[in-house]
Amino acid sequence: MDSLKNRMLGAMQNKLGQFSVCARIAVKLRNQLDAIIASHLNDGIDMYLNGELWLIDSVAPKAKVFFDVGANTGVWSKLFLSKMPKPQKGLLFEPSPLAVRYLKSNLKLGIQENFIKIIQAAVCDQSGQMDFFMEESAGETSSLIKKHSKSQTQKITVKTTTIDSEVLNHDLGFIDFIKIDAEGYDLHVLRGAEKCLSEKNVGVIQFEYNKPWANSSSTLISAIEYLNNHGYEVYLLKKNGLYDFRYEIYGEYFRYSNFVAIAPGYLDVNPLCL
Repeated sequence: MDSLKNRMLGAMQNKLGQFSVCARIAVKLRNQLDAIIASHLNDGIDMYLNGELWLIDSVAPKAKVFFDVGANTGVWSKLFLSKMPKPQKGLLFEPSPLAVRYLKSNLKLGIQENFIKIIQAAVCDQSGQMDFFMEESAGETSSLIKKHSKSQTQKITVKTTTIDSEVLNHDLGFIDFIKIDAEGYDLHVLRGAEKCLSEKNVGVIQFEYNKPWANSSSTLISAIEYLNNHGYEVYLLKKNGLYDFRYEIYGEYFRYSNFVAIAPGYLDVNPLCL
C-alpha cells in the first residue's frame, strides 16, 4: 500500500514539475517553510535572549583563553571578558579597520593589561589576502561575501589568517572558547583549525549558521560531519540551553541559528544544560 502511495505521489510531483508556475509556487512555499523552520530553531539575534549569554555564563567563569572571530566592535568579547575571573589571553579577529577602532576603545583596559590582542585580519582556511566588503559605521554584515553585505560598501583588501596559524604564532595551548561570527565563512574558519581540533585543543566552539553560507559553498551538514569526525558533538543553541539537533529532519534551511560544538569529555568536567 505504501509503495503504491509513493508511486502515485511521485507521478503527481513529476506531472506538476512540468509546469513553470508550479515550480515558482513550490520555490515560494519552500522559502516560507524554511523561515518557519528557522523560527523554530532560534530565539532571535539578541545575545542576551537567544542563549549566547547563557553560554557565556556557563563557560566564561572557568575560561582562561578565548578567541572572538568576527569581533566587530567588541560587544561579545567585553561581556565574555567580564565573566572571566582570571583571563590569560583573548585574541580578537576583525578585518574591518572601522570596527578595529571601536575594538581598541572598548577593550582598552584588556589591551593595556596585555591579555587582549586585536588582530586586524579575516579568519578562514588559508593565510593570504582577500577582498572584504566593509559597511559604513562598522556594519555587522560586512563580509568576505559581496552578496551578503549591504549595497553601500567599500571593497578593501584584507589579510587572512587561520586559527592554527595564530595558535602557533602566540604559542597557545588549550583554548577554552572560540566564538565564530564570520558572516558566511564560519565553515572555512573551522577548516582552518584542523590541527587544534585534531588535538582536541578547543573546549567549546560557537558558530553562526545563516543565509550567506550558501554563497561560500558551505553547508550545515559539512560542518557537523567535519566536527563529528574530530570527535566534537554539535548542538543547537537556544535561550535556555543546548539541544540535540537532528539534521535528518531539518536539513539545510539557510537561516539564522547558533550551533555549539563541544570537545569529547568536556561535559564530564563542565556540565551544561542539554
